Amino acid sequence: MTKLLGLDLGLRRIGVALSDGQVVAGQDTIEYWDRTEAIQKILEIVRVEQVEKIILGLPQNGSTENGDMVRSFALEISKLAGLPIEYVDETLTSKEAARMLSELKIDPKTNKYKQEIDRISAKLILEQYLKEKCPK
Repeated sequence: MTKLLGLDLGLRRIGVALSDGQVVAGQDTIEYWDRTEAIQKILEIVRVEQVEKIILGLPQNGSTENGDMVRSFALEISKLAGLPIEYVDETLTSKEAARMLSELKIDPKTNKYKQEIDRISAKLILEQYLKEKCPK
């Protein structure tokens, strides 16, 4: 099975999820204050988890500025990691993650809530990729 890394790239955090091609698990979030440091953390995950492909959420209906930021980030990671990158439409993943979290009664103003949104969004991005690219 191909090991996949799913990323939900935001302005402050990056949601991280992993998959073995069948099961998807939301992993963590990476604080995104320093681009170089964030990329180093992603490269460490790639190395430790023996990732073979990276899946990034790309806003289809959003601003081109966000799309350009995601593509630029992806290009840098791809060069450094030597791995292929594919994109999945991330439209509504954050809203779906918020809906899922609403049942847990976590205060939406907390950092923990925001981290969970990003982690779940990364998981949803990977699940979407698997549904589109690897139908059963």
